[in-house]
Amino acid sequence: MKFKLLLLSIVGSIAVANAQYTVTDEVGNVLNDGDIIEYGTYGVGEGSYDFYVTNDNPSQTIYTRIEFVDAINTDGSLFELCYGLCMTGLTIGQTVPMAPETLPIGVGEATGYGNHFQNFDPGNGVDNLDYIFAFHQYEADGVTEIGTPLTFTYRYNPLLSVKDNKAVNLTLHSTIVRDELVMDVKESIHMTVYNLLGKKVKEVQLETGRQHVNMSNLSAQPYIIRFTNERGATKVEKIVVQ
Repeated sequence: MKFKLLLLSIVGSIAVANAQYTVTDEVGNVLNDGDIIEYGTYGVGEGSYDFYVTNDNPSQTIYTRIEFVDAINTDGSLFELCYGLCMTGLTIGQTVPMAPETLPIGVGEATGYGNHFQNFDPGNGVDNLDYIFAFHQYEADGVTEIGTPLTFTYRYNPLLSVKDNKAVNLTLHSTIVRDELVMDVKESIHMTVYNLLGKKVKEVQLETGRQHVNMSNLSAQPYIIRFTNERGATKVEKIVVQ
């Protein structure tokens, strides 16, 4: 289960001086400077903050890196950051890609699927584990910085899963889909489907029982599905339509 604290915006972000990029999650929520992304789960397939960086400069390629700025109650040795390449076992001050290398993003383009932040450290079961990261933009030399970094905190809160009793109650039969998505639903749920650019492509209201949702009108590619129940809890799944 993921919770986002402080600021949450779908349609815009707070301006960062001279920023020429926007960072969004898998369904288009914008990451703002100072945000905290909080998870109550960790490990493989759990607590992954998947993100995309979009070039907002109308005429030039931008050059970017992500820095591991600091950590609280952890050291980064059990954390994975994928940004163009994947690195597991981070040290404070490290960047991905390693300086002076950068990840270039062309005009009108966004980074592809697969970039994420993910914690594998269980901690002591009580205290929060905080990882502070900063997105940086540079000139083509990879040295001269442009604007102000966008800094956010990835938090693993081990007590979230204990306190949260609002989980969305459904089970997908498969995440590989041909003509229909089949699931067992145990409460009223609203389902929204997004492509990997964050564009909404389908909405369905689901009721209790075995549900078969027609997906034959969607192109063959990956999609993100957000399920929301009447208590406001959400569950996000990735599927592939073939």
